[in-house]
Amino acid sequence: MTYPILQRELTVHLNNGHWHLRPISGTDILGPVDYGWHRFNLYPDSFVFGQGLLAGSSIPGSRRLMFCAWSPQWESFYVSSMGGAASTFHGVGVDYVALRGRCETPSVLLLNHKEGEVSMRLEPVEDLETLWSAGYNAPDGRLLNGFYALQQALFDRYSSEYHRNHLRIFALGPASKYTREGAIGSSPYQRGAISPVVDWAGRGGLGSRLFQTHNLVACVFGGEWEDPDLRDSDEINAYFVEHFGDKVAKVDRAFTQKYKYFPKFETGGTFGVNMHQVYDRIMSFNYNSIYANAEERLQQHDQFIVHHYLEQFNKESIATKSQKDCGETCPVVCKKMNGIYKKDYEPYHVLGPQTGVFDQRAAEILNDHVDAMGFDAIQCGGTLSWIMEIIAAGLIPPEDFGFPPASEMNFTFASDTRHFDLVEDSMRNARYAMALVNAILFDSRCEPFRRGIRPAAHELDRRYGVNTVDRAVFIAHGEEGHMVPNQYWVPGMFSPMPMMGKYYVYYGSEYVPPYDLGRKNVERMTYELFNDNTGICRFHRQWAESLTDEILMAHYDLDVDYKAHQFALAKAVHERESAKGVPWESERLADLLLGFLENWRNNGLKDADLDKWLERFEADKKAAAREFWMEIYRGQAEAFARGAQAIPDMLTPGQMQQTAEAGA
Repeated sequence: MTYPILQRELTVHLNNGHWHLRPISGTDILGPVDYGWHRFNLYPDSFVFGQGLLAGSSIPGSRRLMFCAWSPQWESFYVSSMGGAASTFHGVGVDYVALRGRCETPSVLLLNHKEGEVSMRLEPVEDLETLWSAGYNAPDGRLLNGFYALQQALFDRYSSEYHRNHLRIFALGPASKYTREGAIGSSPYQRGAISPVVDWAGRGGLGSRLFQTHNLVACVFGGEWEDPDLRDSDEINAYFVEHFGDKVAKVDRAFTQKYKYFPKFETGGTFGVNMHQVYDRIMSFNYNSIYANAEERLQQHDQFIVHHYLEQFNKESIATKSQKDCGETCPVVCKKMNGIYKKDYEPYHVLGPQTGVFDQRAAEILNDHVDAMGFDAIQCGGTLSWIMEIIAAGLIPPEDFGFPPASEMNFTFASDTRHFDLVEDSMRNARYAMALVNAILFDSRCEPFRRGIRPAAHELDRRYGVNTVDRAVFIAHGEEGHMVPNQYWVPGMFSPMPMMGKYYVYYGSEYVPPYDLGRKNVERMTYELFNDNTGICRFHRQWAESLTDEILMAHYDLDVDYKAHQFALAKAVHERESAKGVPWESERLADLLLGFLENWRNNGLKDADLDKWLERFEADKKAAAREFWMEIYRGQAEAFARGAQAIPDMLTPGQMQQTAEAGA
């Protein structure tokens, strides 16, 4: 049975509280990224969030809440997403919300749907600073601070307005006020209380945009609206049976095995699987591990990770089956917990080994503090590990910024496995990193660091006549825009794509010539938009990238080339933003790339292109790194110029079925 697409946008003018609800017609806008890009081009000051066309369905993983706006950190249009939140947002009865203007005082936006009507109002949060700093008592007796305190206080104030307390809140921490790296956090309401699971629209600093441009610190949303569309489980199952030979639940479990439990490694989730198989590609102590040889890195992985950090996780989270979902019913239950602490790979890597922390107790308090302060954890961890290295190296006087002297807290920032106590030194490093966080937020002398790692490095080098920028790892964009890369030692994560910090790149670990890598990046951005523009969690991408378009086309009777649609969106972003790409400014990024190439040579790879690049690096490392960057850029530009027809289709249904049966 086919249905017309019925989408609605809610526009809110924050300066005066006026709002209006309008239908969206046509097929130009098929999802929240389409809508965000459309609004951004009309009104660059807009801040948009919304759901995908499948949010009301029974398809697992289809209820991510997408955020789109100008990123003060990346200096460009940016997309960030939050797991499970659209399952509650769906009850509001609108697809997209567009914010314009600025609240007079820090405020909360309340969205509801009662008795067939959408309602909206703004209320000031007069005790914001008190909540962030002095804290707020949770129902279980814990004293919450920062983001956690604001979220709980707003729940207690407004939950009675919502049907059966069915609501969700996204909120900010002080990082959104004081830095460009503020994240947007949200916890589902489950079993009569706010869940300890927190999901973040973290990358891009959109929390900072929401606070500093719009003076909005939170949104409470929920409602009674129910959508009969796409609720027919027989219809959904029919698509999966036709393509994969089985119903949606079984197919999804097969494709997402890694995120639940992977028997081959006897672990699960992003933390468990990635920490298990990082092997000699470990990055620790602000990437200093890359200067060790492969045997030394393997020894660190074995002693520090496998037999301690990962072993703790497996005993405490995997063996006890302490796992939860993100707020929507999903068989993956990818959120691996230890009490109130959620363990994901990238936060627990960059606020773990990168900051010299290899013990779960130390990592828990550091990650929890960074979350409470409302930072993008990856960005914050990259900055902290760099600061710790340059302080340990004596390049800057810590007292000039209100940082504790290294000797005062006896923090240890050395990657020598023979002289590192995994428990005590990890805790010292975690506590020192927390002291850095507090200074950056609350000591005005830290203003350079509030602008981020790239402008801070250049400012320190001018001020002290030192070289800190070559120890910093970031992708540059625009005049001061930058991004700490995702935590994989592969060239794709350092690419000059128009939106970095996400997975709009090819990040396979095999060697790919840079021009070909650029082409693959464009392919990946196109298919990643299958997920983001439909609000589907990328953990389900193995089936979603093959089947999403067919579900939408059949159900809504659309005559649209879905791949071409996503490619056109990616190309539009590229054409507007790619000129802001800046070659790598840091020698350490060149060293990361060189180390990647040398590892392949040392592993016996015979490849003429690899040999050519290694010869260039041996002759002039910085020049070779720039040439490598330019080749990736050239491959991307030519791939966009060639058009969607040059992008290969996903695997055939038969190939996908074999993959599912293999549990890949």
